[in-house]
Amino acid sequence: MASLTTPALVLRRSDYGDYDRMVTLFSPEMGRVDAIARGCRRPKSPLVNAVEPFTSGEYQLYAHKDRFSIEHCQISDSYYELRADYDRLCHGVYWLRLLGTSILPDSPAPDLFIVTLRALAHLNYGELRPELVTFAFEMHFMRLNGLSPRMDACVRCGRPIDGDARFDPELGGAVCMNCRCDGPVISNGARRILMKLPRTPFDKFQLLADRPEWPEAARLCRSYVNLRMNMDRFAPKLYAPDSDRPA
Repeated sequence: MASLTTPALVLRRSDYGDYDRMVTLFSPEMGRVDAIARGCRRPKSPLVNAVEPFTSGEYQLYAHKDRFSIEHCQISDSYYELRADYDRLCHGVYWLRLLGTSILPDSPAPDLFIVTLRALAHLNYGELRPELVTFAFEMHFMRLNGLSPRMDACVRCGRPIDGDARFDPELGGAVCMNCRCDGPVISNGARRILMKLPRTPFDKFQLLADRPEWPEAARLCRSYVNLRMNMDRFAPKLYAPDSDRPA
């Protein structure tokens, strides 16, 4: 039996037996880790808060063959505030499910781990609309998984695009106006957002808050993510650009 320590984020948990829980962790060094937290459902267990979804910290694990158990956790953040806001909670749960579709055991993902913690901090402590934070997270998530849509050139003919186009999630990006496409028209501003956002440092997504095209880009991004990651059942709805919902 070997002991190891890793930073991790709890993606989900389920009851196991009378007092235990099975926990899925996202570790930047190990990828997905499925571990058992023994006795964590007892009221005085030191692990009672460490196995809740969204909790991040330093987890001490014991490994025996292919099985892990959680022995101790130094919690860094539980992102408690987002749990009290139903809208933000729905977005956060969607992120965890999105991560759960892509993270594999023994597949390090340090960059995605950092982006996820930064996004959760914005969702939990920030004042920007959760739809905008989710949009930024989706775009960086897709880039880090090698799935960014192509927006600089036509995915049919390969010609550079410098203006309005159409968007085809099945083909994986923008289609010029000279090629046949049944997808929706995407404005040049929204197309440029989809092109530049994945290559922009994550924390600068806040600059999009004053751009009127971001909701258009976000809706089209969602259709792309839903198709590529099969997330239709879990994706929160985005508001229309002319929504009366306060920012």
